[in-house]
Amino acid sequence: MTMVATQPLTDTIAITRTFDGIEAAAHRVIAQAGGMASVVKDARIAVLKPNFVAGRSAETGSTTSFALLKAVAEEVRACGAEPVLCETPGTEFDREATYTILGVEKFCEENGIRIARVDPEGGEQDWLELKPSGAKRLRTFHKPKFMQDACYINLPVLKTHVVSAMTLSMKNTMGILPRPDRRSMHTFGIDQSIVDMNLGIKPDLIIVDGSVGQDGEGPLYGDKADLEVLIAGHNSLAVDLACCDLVGIKPRDIPHLKLALEQLGEPAWNVVGENPGLIKQFRLPEQKKLYRFIFWLMYPLDYPYTMLVERGKHFCTTLYGTGLVGNRPQIKEANCTHCGKCVEACPLPNVINLQTLKVNYKTCQRCLLCFEACPENAISVKGYSGLRQA
Repeated sequence: MTMVATQPLTDTIAITRTFDGIEAAAHRVIAQAGGMASVVKDARIAVLKPNFVAGRSAETGSTTSFALLKAVAEEVRACGAEPVLCETPGTEFDREATYTILGVEKFCEENGIRIARVDPEGGEQDWLELKPSGAKRLRTFHKPKFMQDACYINLPVLKTHVVSAMTLSMKNTMGILPRPDRRSMHTFGIDQSIVDMNLGIKPDLIIVDGSVGQDGEGPLYGDKADLEVLIAGHNSLAVDLACCDLVGIKPRDIPHLKLALEQLGEPAWNVVGENPGLIKQFRLPEQKKLYRFIFWLMYPLDYPYTMLVERGKHFCTTLYGTGLVGNRPQIKEANCTHCGKCVEACPLPNVINLQTLKVNYKTCQRCLLCFEACPENAISVKGYSGLRQA
C-alpha cells in the first residue's frame, strides 16, 4: 500500500507516574518531553483540548482531570501565552449542560483559562476549512479560526471506546471539529476519518491523562482503571502506540491505529522518564453489531433531519430525548422512599420528578449522579451497553 505521508523523526515519549499528585507529575512530564517553551514558541494562544465528551467526572475515567489542565495552564502562562480551552462534547450531549455538570466554568475562572465557545454547528464566522492532501474519506473539514496562529495541546484520556475500540490522542482531536464534520466522520467511516483528520490537525504537544483511565465499555460507562500515569509526546500515533503498550493492547486491534500504521508508517520514539511496562491489561469493548448499526444510522439520518428542524437540533439528540436508547437512569417505584437525594445530586433543573418518579430524558445528560447518590438502590441504568442492568 502506498503511504500518504511519512512520520517525522524520532519522537520523545515521556512517561511518569502520578503517585505524588497529578499536578506535580504534569509539570515533570512536560519538562521531560522538552519543556513548554519549545511548544509555545512565539504563539500568543495555547489551545487546551481536554476530553469532556459528556458530564462524567475524571474520577470515573471518562474525562480529563482538572489537575492536569491546571498544571498545563500554569506552564503556558509562564511562557507568556494565554491558555484557551476549546471542547464540545458528543453530539448527543449539550455543551452548556456538560460544562455545568463538570464545573468547567468555575474551574476555568479560578485558573485563568479562557473558554472558547465556537459555534458547534459550523459556519464561516468561526471556522477555517481544511483539505489535507492524502485524505481518503474525510477530505474536507474545519477547525476553529482562532487556532490558526495558536499552538495546540491535546489532553485526551487513556480509555476504551465502544465504537472505535480505544480513544487516545488521534481520536480526541475530533472534539474540536464542528458537529456537521463529526457527522461526516461517522457516516463516511469513523476509522479512516480519524486518520484523515490527523493529516490536517497536528498537536504541538500531547499529554494523555492516564491518572484514571477506563477499561471495557468506555468511553463513559466502562470500568474505572487507576493507572496513575501520564504520557507526553508530539507525534499522535507514537503516543497512542506507547499508550497501547501500557495497557496490553495490540495496536492493530484498534481499527484507526491499524489504518494509521498502514498509511502513515510506523513512527520511532524514545522513552524518557519512567517505563513501567504493562500497568493493567485492558479489555476492549464487545463489538455489538446492533449497537454499532444503530449508532451509525443516527448520522446519515441526521442529514435530512437537520433540514426540517431548527438549527442546532440533531437526530441523535432527539432520539436520546425519547429515553428509548442510550444508557439512562430509571427509578424503581417499589424501592424509592422519596428522600430526594437524586434531585440534590443532579446539577441540572427539571430532570427528576419526585411526584411521578419519572426522569425527563430531554433534559437528562446521563451523568448518572442520581444513580450514584441513591441510598436505596432505587435507580437502575438501562441501555444497549448493558451497564448496570436491574
